[in-house]
Amino acid sequence: MPLLESGFRRFRALFPALLLVTFGGACSTVGDGSGFPRAVSASKPALADMSVDEKIGQLFVYSSTARFMNEGSPEYAALVHQVRDNHVGGVMWFLLSDVYETAFLNRKLQALARTPLLISADLEAGPGMRFRDTTYWPWPMAVAATGDPALAEREGAIVGEEARALGLNQIYAPVADVNSDPENPVINVRSFGEDPQDVARYVAAFVRGVQSRGVLATAKHFPGHGSTRTDSHRSLPVLQATREQIEATELVPFRAAIAAGVASVMTAHLSIPSLDASPAPVRREGKEDNPYTKDVLEVAQGASVPASLSAPITEGLLRGELGFRGLVVTDALDMGGIQDHFDAGEAAVRAVLAGADQLPKSQNIDAAIAGVRAAVASGRISLARLDASVARILAAKVRAGNPAPDPERIFQVLDSPAHRAAVEEIARRSVTLVREETGALPLARAMRIAHIIVTDQARFADEISDELKTRLAEPPSVFRIDPLSSEADVAAALAGAAASDRVVLSLFARFQSGKGSISLPALGRSAIESLLRPASPSRPSAVVIVFGSPYILRDAAAARTAIVAWGSQSDLQTAAVRALFGEAAIGGRLPVTIPGVAARGAGIVRAATVASSKENPVR
Repeated sequence: MPLLESGFRRFRALFPALLLVTFGGACSTVGDGSGFPRAVSASKPALADMSVDEKIGQLFVYSSTARFMNEGSPEYAALVHQVRDNHVGGVMWFLLSDVYETAFLNRKLQALARTPLLISADLEAGPGMRFRDTTYWPWPMAVAATGDPALAEREGAIVGEEARALGLNQIYAPVADVNSDPENPVINVRSFGEDPQDVARYVAAFVRGVQSRGVLATAKHFPGHGSTRTDSHRSLPVLQATREQIEATELVPFRAAIAAGVASVMTAHLSIPSLDASPAPVRREGKEDNPYTKDVLEVAQGASVPASLSAPITEGLLRGELGFRGLVVTDALDMGGIQDHFDAGEAAVRAVLAGADQLPKSQNIDAAIAGVRAAVASGRISLARLDASVARILAAKVRAGNPAPDPERIFQVLDSPAHRAAVEEIARRSVTLVREETGALPLARAMRIAHIIVTDQARFADEISDELKTRLAEPPSVFRIDPLSSEADVAAALAGAAASDRVVLSLFARFQSGKGSISLPALGRSAIESLLRPASPSRPSAVVIVFGSPYILRDAAAARTAIVAWGSQSDLQTAAVRALFGEAAIGGRLPVTIPGVAARGAGIVRAATVASSKENPVR
């Protein structure tokens, strides 16, 4: 709170000057009965009034981080250059941005722009995913574990309201991928699950919620990134699936999103030979430019052109067969799946020719704009093709309006108690009890607990130990095994376990863009095996809790009591501990199959056994 208050005071001191700023094309919104507020613009941007350079600029979305910057700084000069000189159509705020700096810069940049901007951020897990001092919501898979799509719609509405308060009018969410492959290294808990129909229900609900607040939702990553084992940040995944398989699985949630009126769809850097077999060239310089694979040989050989640059997939399938009429947004153009095969200019040109309207996060936006300009001048990109995208962009801007952020409203809306209550409800209802040994739960205050953490993160915020401490007569013994741990650390953990009444074994493994895999350290897996050997009089029983990828439970397949808590977010850690002590009912069910452990839909339902909290611990 001190950081928030200081940021508020700083912004409030500057805000009177901003009130003097008049926004060209500023919009307000009123209801039109469709469930999506209709934008009313005082000066609707006109396609006919725009130069070719202005039209080209509208296709691009510049990525930056909103933190304090002096008006004479290189960072602010770069923003001004893109908005004023390159006429970019949008700005995307990346991690981790600051709340009031974002609001301040949004107003400043909207004032600079001749045509109002679409301002966006990835908010798959709420504002905390991209903005400091705000709540990081549970992942979509946690929402699906509750079994209640209404919570997805409620989350969407809250995220939309908070985004709009910040001055955002577009978000890159929800994820519509069906996570059908447990080895997927990048989608994982970002998906609502493995069943296409279930995913479709949650996706449509989230879209309705976001757009009820006047913010454009974006379903991603078309036509579906859930059944691949390659992270497109690193290199170009190849999906070897038939058109029939894609129709039956990947396309189901996108059809639902379109039926729900989703404003934009993001296309994936994904090779799908059954939809477009055109070969993708391998670019010699790509490996040097790709920040994720400088030390790893992972360039896709013999791949077809990615969906994001494919006319048969974008124009033919998405617009033609599925009938989508909104904005087509490519995934970030600085990812390895693009850089390994195309330079900045050629990637942008091919995306436009494929039918894309918005091109976010080019590796070199000036070179990309120059490439499109040259293609228009030569006739490779026709003026009619350019105008079609710009017309859609302008229509989307009128629809979304220009939400000028107000510091007082931000102070009232962002992270409000009502919004936090929704986060806590999702976290509580998502906790999934996969297995339960008789007598293992609930934990009791008098127990001697060894809390052993196995994590893939060198830096990790352990809130569980603090939660346990408030509930136990004797503080837990805490041991941690991470990528920097030694055999001595494992030995200490095993000794601590032997001296306890019960072991709480917390497993933290999360997806990370560009990492290429999700796994626990080898020493950690060895420790898990030792801890879960058949119980004996000298070995206490263990309760395993998986935070992050549920598939990590395969490393603890011998566990007799196992809980899935879906992520390391603060509310999920708290919810898991409340479940351990019987303070909250347990009712979550797996939205995915964990091979060798449990099938989709598994989950043991348990009522709360005590009325207590960390302020009123179990006695």
